[in-house]
Amino acid sequence: MTDATHEYSAAQEAALSQGGSTGGCAECHSGNWIHVRYEYPNEGPVSDAIYVVQKPNNGEPGGEIIAEGVLSVTEQSQHQFVHVDLGNYNGEVEVFFFDDPTEPEAIQEPAPVTDERAWYEKAATAIAQGASDAASWTGGVLAGDFNEEMSTSQIITSAVVTAIPVVDQVADVRDLIANGKALVWDRRFNEIAVWVGIFACLIGLVPSLGSLAKGVIKVIWRNAGEIGRVLVYINKALFKMGKAPNGYRFVRKLADDVVAQVGFVAGKFDEFLEVLAEKIALARNIMPGKVAEALKTLELVRAMGAQKLDDAAHAIQRKILQGISRFSSRAYSVLPQQSIVVRRATELIIEMGPFPNWERHMGRPGFNRAEMEAGARQIDEAADVRFKDIQRMAPQWKDEIVADLNAHAARTDLSDVERQAVSDLLAAANSPRFLGTLRTFGSKPSYRIFQPGDRVYRVINDESGIGGRFWSPEKPPKTEAEWRSRDAVLNDWNNGGAYVVADVPPPPGAFEGEIGPQDLTQVGKNGMMLDGGGTQTFMIDSVPANSIREYWYTEWNAPTSALQAARNAGKWTECDL
Repeated sequence: MTDATHEYSAAQEAALSQGGSTGGCAECHSGNWIHVRYEYPNEGPVSDAIYVVQKPNNGEPGGEIIAEGVLSVTEQSQHQFVHVDLGNYNGEVEVFFFDDPTEPEAIQEPAPVTDERAWYEKAATAIAQGASDAASWTGGVLAGDFNEEMSTSQIITSAVVTAIPVVDQVADVRDLIANGKALVWDRRFNEIAVWVGIFACLIGLVPSLGSLAKGVIKVIWRNAGEIGRVLVYINKALFKMGKAPNGYRFVRKLADDVVAQVGFVAGKFDEFLEVLAEKIALARNIMPGKVAEALKTLELVRAMGAQKLDDAAHAIQRKILQGISRFSSRAYSVLPQQSIVVRRATELIIEMGPFPNWERHMGRPGFNRAEMEAGARQIDEAADVRFKDIQRMAPQWKDEIVADLNAHAARTDLSDVERQAVSDLLAAANSPRFLGTLRTFGSKPSYRIFQPGDRVYRVINDESGIGGRFWSPEKPPKTEAEWRSRDAVLNDWNNGGAYVVADVPPPPGAFEGEIGPQDLTQVGKNGMMLDGGGTQTFMIDSVPANSIREYWYTEWNAPTSALQAARNAGKWTECDL
């Protein structure tokens, strides 16, 4: 090792341990490097973010990764830039960013699985009990970690800190039980979420992936818009542990790994079904009819398992790639030994309330509601069938949701808060208007009980829009066309000028699921439609105005357009080394 290399390594360690408070290192700047800064329009640093440096890829994420890391620049830090070593690569590079405003929370490390057979048997025994204790199953006593309201930070940070690429024997067995019950007793063969749950549990048995893969799948499946949060948590946890940040590379590779590991996961699923069949068969003398039916169902599940798991893997892959594409910044080019400042298009307006300039600009003067909606397309035969299917299925969805909530309410282990939330959700589901609400969904929604710390987003015309019931679990995308198409929002409903971020609860809960398509014939634009396909959160009551925490312009309506990245010759005194 050369003296320069040794000094560079020492400086890197100092930067990691001291948050970049060292005073500069001339020797560290003798090779290939760049300096990176990411800031708001007011020139303040975006601190809760990660950077990714790639080889040129036409300004889009997806190129060969050279480096990634945490942006350690804050208002209090002595340095203005983060130093990025490019190693032996001496050509032009591109830089892009993901950001999220929250900090990881304290977690409890899971206990890993060391005996697969015993793990299978524990889940299989619990599922087999459904033959003699169906009442407890319908109550959803073992709801499974995949359906719990763990925060993103708890899910991801726990997986990183554990640093053991295996399955979590406590949480994951609950998932396997919950999803196994859904297949065997509920016969929910055609619900992709059930197969995603099975896949996420079993991919943890892949030695190189483990619980982190499951955590990433869990969060991104629930909300692709949390990709930035996932990456920030992974890289911050690694950063604090003194390890090289590689969250983006892990997640990007996971998109390919989930498909590549279908055969492995299908094999493990088959092994699990063998154990499950043994456990169910033990009850043959007690209730032969029900056991025979369950074993027949198992054979049906076994026959479709490989294909359904392949479908789940590709659905997970699409979600991951969608998140990476939608929620990164664009990629900006820079040459070695240059510094680059990239400025975001939008910033938080104010934390405790809007001000007149924001209210005026969000109105979008000149916006023409009569024009064709951005993102609209012609209705085709498949879309026409889908419109009819949603109308036909909505009453069945309502009956199933009411039944699920009644079963939940019958449980004896509920806290007072959860019991009241279920009661409120049930009242909303029994409302005469709920059937009309269900017809705005593209498939049967699930009900969601909010936990402290949850946040929701709503695009609005003006402050009166805060009282609306339809929200989203993720911030709006970058373009109006993508937002209107994804969320199926007509011009007449919303001009799309701004959005707000609210803390929930209250209200205590919501119905959440895929957004259905909208036929624009209702506003005189015959033969045209908006696809839907995003996720909507229908509140059972209005969000109180004092729960609004952030006010933003939408990116397509931001008065400050994204500035072209500023590039200058880098100085060794400006960075965190």
